[in-house]
Amino acid sequence: MCRSLRGVGQAGFTLTEALVATALGLVVLGVFMSFHIAQMYAMRNQTGQVDLQTSARSIADLFAREVRRAGTGTNTNPTCHGTVSTGILMAQSSRMRIRADLNGDGSLTGPNEDVTYTLDFTNNQVTRTDNASAQTNTLWSGLSLAGSQILYFDSNGIQLTPSSTGLSAAQLLQVMRVRLQLTLTVNVIQPRNPLQQTAAEAADVELRNRHFVMNLCPTPGPGIN
Repeated sequence: MCRSLRGVGQAGFTLTEALVATALGLVVLGVFMSFHIAQMYAMRNQTGQVDLQTSARSIADLFAREVRRAGTGTNTNPTCHGTVSTGILMAQSSRMRIRADLNGDGSLTGPNEDVTYTLDFTNNQVTRTDNASAQTNTLWSGLSLAGSQILYFDSNGIQLTPSSTGLSAAQLLQVMRVRLQLTLTVNVIQPRNPLQQTAAEAADVELRNRHFVMNLCPTPGPGIN
């Protein structure tokens, strides 16, 4: 009696089954990679936003620290406990030049004693220039500075509006508070997704040296040339 051996020992997948399994595997792998890439860009964007906000805050802090001491050591009239200039040589909505005798040597040629901050809308960057050494440092560079400006206020909180060349000499003597408003914008690094990130920071700075002098001498004297 002969027994049929048909079907005995058959195992594995057919070609169709193998192709279907491969296709499903590729779909799952594609979904996983898409999710992974999206997560990677999300983390990079989050890190970029933190870095951008940190940059804005650092610039505002540095600006506030140097503007706050403007006019320090520039006394010219000892009979009035040191009548002093504002320490501000130029005040525009996008540029400000300040001075202070930090080392007390009677001159204003030392490091960081004559400084200009510039909101450069043409090149979309924020710069700080040490005029004594003629060295300019770029504090930030990106896509846009739109919305950034420097504002000036007198002792009554009234805003002083600069002309195209800045505040007048009389207005400079009235400045008691300065506000830096920064709005920094950069492009997000993500293919086929032209997003932008923006960070805003503000610093209100009271000119301590001016407050001290104004309390002692209601009529401030001229600034140092």
